[in-house]
Parts: sequence; C-alpha cells; structure tokens
Amino acid sequence: TWVAPVLAVLSVNATPVVVDVEPDTFCLSAEKAAAAITSKTKAILPVHLYGCMVDMDAILALAQKHDLYVVEDSAHSHGSQWKGKNAGTMGDIGIFSMQQG
Repeated sequence: TWVAPVLAVLSVNATPVVVDVEPDTFCLSAEKAAAAITSKTKAILPVHLYGCMVDMDAILALAQKHDLYVVEDSAHSHGSQWKGKNAGTMGDIGIFSMQQG
C-alpha cells in the first residue's frame, strides 16, 4: 500500500517479509501470512486499507499460535471496525498517521 510499513521494519534492523493480500479487500491474507512465518518471525503488521479491515480474528489467532506481536497499521482505516472493535485496538499496538504522502 505504501512504503512506510516496510521502512518501519527496516528502521529497527529487521527484515520485512511481504505477503499477498485478499483480492476483495486488498488487505493482508492470514493464510499467506501463516505460510510466511519462520522461526525468525517476531511480529505481524496487518495494514487496514481504504476502510477495509484485515481479518483480525485470523491474524490474532495466528499471532497467538506462534507467540508473535501484532502491530496494526490503521492509517487508512480511521473509524473502521472489526466486529464492533475499532481499528488499531486489537493488536499489541495500533498505529495511526496523518502523513500528507
């Protein structure tokens, strides 16, 4: 969606692993994320996009299974909800931005 999530990972000397999205929402595919997890994986950074939410039930279950952090990039989903929960409130941390681009 934007270079910022990858740059955030690189800025802490970590290696980003980009996975494919769901064709109907353009949001992270939990299934593809699961296939990309290795012993070096530390976190999942789902990007909610265009007001569409990542399947947070699947992402949170995946994170719990592998003992990973969840960092929600909610910059494109102000006011969006997943099953009554606001974007940026379900992971270990939520990130919002007003960057002009």
